[in-house]
Amino acid sequence: MHILLVDDHTLFREALLHVLNQLNDQVVVLEAADVSEAKQIISHSRNLDLVLLDIDLPEVDGLTALPDLRELAPTVPIVVLSGSESGLDVQRALENGSIGYIPKSCSSHEMLTALRIVLQGDVFVPPKLRNKLEKESLTAKLPKEKCDLQSLLTFRQVEVLELMAKGLPNKSIANTLNVADGTVKLHVAAIMHALGARNRTHAVTEASRRGLVASID
Repeated sequence: MHILLVDDHTLFREALLHVLNQLNDQVVVLEAADVSEAKQIISHSRNLDLVLLDIDLPEVDGLTALPDLRELAPTVPIVVLSGSESGLDVQRALENGSIGYIPKSCSSHEMLTALRIVLQGDVFVPPKLRNKLEKESLTAKLPKEKCDLQSLLTFRQVEVLELMAKGLPNKSIANTLNVADGTVKLHVAAIMHALGARNRTHAVTEASRRGLVASID
């Protein structure tokens, strides 16, 4: 397993190496201190399995860099690892292409659990940040000019959106995708925010209008 760790603090990277080595016996960690180094590594690496990205980076912050990094590695899961516990930062991370958000205040056990969830294809946001995500981001004005599916939603969110368009409730979606109900709720919230939708019906209608799902009658 090859993991790219993007963080400008050498001491933190060194400490995290010990945690990441617990994922399995064959973890290889590549390190970058800024976005420029990260882009170079991604461009020359064909076997990356995961990118861990700090927000507070020199020159270009992690949230701003997310869309570019995702374009360079569209199939590689990117997880934001940050000292910020702002709901708006969580929402922006999810919208810009991250499929996970891990606060640096979490324990090593919590981090490993989160990374295993992400590597299974699910989105991870710790429970303590979910309320902040809902409270702080529900009223935020989000950009609507992006209409490309790849830039709007993660692969898993596309799956959820397609099932929403078929009229399935959260519980049925969770059963179909074999994920937790809370994970589906998080995906639905991210989809509605990304599409600037008021509710599920509006989200499906907007997605249909943009050609993200089959047209609905």
